[in-house]
Amino acid sequence: MNSRITSTLSHTTSHGAGCNTIRVRNLIARPIAQALALMVLGGAAAWADDDEARLFSELDQRLWRERFSDRGAGDWKKNWFLDGDSAEVSADDSGMTIDATNGYAVLWTKEVFEGDVRIEYDFQRLDSYNRGVNIIYIQAIGDGEDGHAVDITKWSEERSEAAMSDYFNNMHAYHISYAAFDLRQGFEYVRARRYMPLAGRRLDGTQLSGEYRDTGLFDKPGSWIRVTVIKTARDLLVRFVHPEETLVCRFKNEDKPPIEGGRIGLRLMPGRKSLFKNFRVSTSSD
Repeated sequence: MNSRITSTLSHTTSHGAGCNTIRVRNLIARPIAQALALMVLGGAAAWADDDEARLFSELDQRLWRERFSDRGAGDWKKNWFLDGDSAEVSADDSGMTIDATNGYAVLWTKEVFEGDVRIEYDFQRLDSYNRGVNIIYIQAIGDGEDGHAVDITKWSEERSEAAMSDYFNNMHAYHISYAAFDLRQGFEYVRARRYMPLAGRRLDGTQLSGEYRDTGLFDKPGSWIRVTVIKTARDLLVRFVHPEETLVCRFKNEDKPPIEGGRIGLRLMPGRKSLFKNFRVSTSSD
């Protein structure tokens, strides 16, 4: 890294974890911090030796065609359907709120997306419950076994409680956990999985290479975070743009079948409550 900016920028690599963070901290004058942040957010990370950020920037600049857009206001049932009878969804000018205070929730797009996808949305944590996780499901389909049709709307009734096992035991999907807290070991993390329902091993063997712990981005509620996910044949990248810093993670599917198409879902575990807005999905054939 350029020695002239090492005192004001923190560039941290989690060795062996496959997830890097580029942080613009409030240790310098705000105009300078904003300028540096714009370099990162625009993908111009030439000042940092960061493979993940460079790859994200390259993929982000591909020709993406928008397929889905929802500002988060108005009738949420127009574009989404809900798993979880105890959960509540509401929408107004501030965005779409998923309230899983009393039970699991998964909110699915009605639309199906094929091939490489780019997903982006604004996320705000509303709860102070440091247990469980938020998850984004990417291109989920049923495994086609025992009544679990590829089209997951065909067996929605089975997911009335939205228990985790209904998903990892019966669906092919990528999943990224964030704003996630491991109560037993006492850390917060970002992690990705590729469900392998036909293996019959639950979550065992589903984790993708790459994990990052104690990011600090999700410790306190109330901050808007811009989330951008890019999924290709073998790579899964996610960028979190927090008001104070930016985190870029890369997860690699090294030995599991690729995911080719399906619905996108937003999961909250019991006790969690989140606000979403400006949700967009784009596809690319590059």
